[in-house]
Amino acid sequence: MIASVAGVPITSFDIPQRQRLLQLREGRPHSAEQALQDLINDRIKFAEARRFRVEANEQQVAAAYAQVAQRSGIDPRGFDQVLRAQGIEPRVYMGKLRADLSWSNLIGARYGRTIFITDTQLVDALARRQGNTRPSNYVLRPIVLLVPATAPAAQVQRRMAEANALRGRFSSCATDLEQVSRIPDAAIREQFRRLSTDLSPAFQQVLNQTAVGKLTSKEEASTSDTAARNQVREEMTTAEMKRISEAYLARLRQTTSINYSDGRAAPRR
Repeated sequence: MIASVAGVPITSFDIPQRQRLLQLREGRPHSAEQALQDLINDRIKFAEARRFRVEANEQQVAAAYAQVAQRSGIDPRGFDQVLRAQGIEPRVYMGKLRADLSWSNLIGARYGRTIFITDTQLVDALARRQGNTRPSNYVLRPIVLLVPATAPAAQVQRRMAEANALRGRFSSCATDLEQVSRIPDAAIREQFRRLSTDLSPAFQQVLNQTAVGKLTSKEEASTSDTAARNQVREEMTTAEMKRISEAYLARLRQTTSINYSDGRAAPRR
């Protein structure tokens, strides 16, 4: 036995197995000490997940193992052979998956709902990504002139002419919304805010060419283009989850009984 974590042993078999596994997963060699500390972390993570009854079950582990094999272009049996060719027992790899999945379950269950990325944080992150140019903030109010779906072309053309006429005489949302209320089958929707990062480049151009208080051209509509925004939000959430995970593990290492066969004191991380 090399060490024990809350009474669970880590043996001389486990260390080289973990070294090979880490090299396979990360593409670089790891020392025996690094492998040992990684094993200790996994023992702690799994024990904590089990304490909260969120440890990964056999089906979850098997499914994750199959996904890893599939990404390698082989089935689980073929992946078994690949691992053994690298000197790694498949059960060792599954043990690592089990610890990772259990810890992920735990962090998600305990902290997933507490992570909230504010609009201000998101805007600042987007600004940094886009060269420190803070996104524009638009206040919009849709004005809709309704046309039945079955309306003939002539009726649609008349409605578009009404829209053009309204646009020509409309000078300000503050003073001219009453005009819209006098138009049959017209609606004024609630105003809302949109960042430039939420809008398509084409619609941003339309807005930039429209004076404040004026109407955009007919048939224009805001097109949400939130791919970049969603990506940044996901990255920020992942980073926050990682920070929480590392702090949580550090606290657990302070309180978990870790014993080494060589008698050294457990490092506090």
